[in-house]
Amino acid sequence: MLYLKADVTKPLSYISCGQFVKDANWIHEKRNLDSFEIIYGIKGCAYIQQDEDKYEVTPGKTLLLLPGHIHKGYKESENELSFYWIHFQCADFEILTSKAAQSLMFPLTSGSYLNNTCHFILVPVFFKSNESEKLVIQIRQLLHHAYSANCMALTNNYILTLVLMELSQQVVTSSSNDLRDETSRKFSEIIEWLRININKNYSVSEISQKFNFNKDYLCRIFKKHTGMSIVKYMNGVKIGKAKELLCSSELSIKEISYSLGFNDDKYFMKLFKTHENLTPSEYRSSYYKTHLNDK
Repeated sequence: MLYLKADVTKPLSYISCGQFVKDANWIHEKRNLDSFEIIYGIKGCAYIQQDEDKYEVTPGKTLLLLPGHIHKGYKESENELSFYWIHFQCADFEILTSKAAQSLMFPLTSGSYLNNTCHFILVPVFFKSNESEKLVIQIRQLLHHAYSANCMALTNNYILTLVLMELSQQVVTSSSNDLRDETSRKFSEIIEWLRININKNYSVSEISQKFNFNKDYLCRIFKKHTGMSIVKYMNGVKIGKAKELLCSSELSIKEISYSLGFNDDKYFMKLFKTHENLTPSEYRSSYYKTHLNDK
């Protein structure tokens, strides 16, 4: 797989963005761009081929289309389809092989990516995000600013760069997970299990039994890895998902609260206000502008 390595000491150059929405039986036209394009799946599956490689872009998956490379659809979508798209340019970049990218990524897992000693991003051609809510929120912010009449054009460059930096950080974190010891691996399993069971309310005792951990020990390692209690962490994940749904869906606040396992929507609204200093309604109205297309 190929990777984009781009310098981010200066912001990347935003061109355009939007949300593609189409009914079933759509296929991507054949194109050869002179810019980069990020496609982020929201709903359904887009079947896109770049050169000889075929990809299925489903919710949470990111496809990077490279300039000078032919891409096209290789199969019609079966159901309703939606994805975000962003066109951009890089002034200083390289296209790396997987081996070259991994050799750069290994030292980043030691923490240099997060302590200001790294000034570039690494973005693979294809990637599955495990923290989709963060990317969705930042993409929605880009859409909002891009189509706001009173927004400085330079702002779009910086928000675009933040989107790519978040994606790169998730790639590095994913690579780092492969290098952890057994306890950390088990902890990563718990984190992933909590993520996919975000719509349920499990007690600490139930989680410890599920993974054969002593309850007190589980609480200690959770504190060690996250700096917070399990309950606080789970609430944070739920609020993160709520922010994504507020930005990208038409669900009511009550429907969102119930979909995340809250039995009392008033408690959900109070918790959200504690986390974000905004009510869910205020948060939703903050980033409402978008751009839709079906071609």
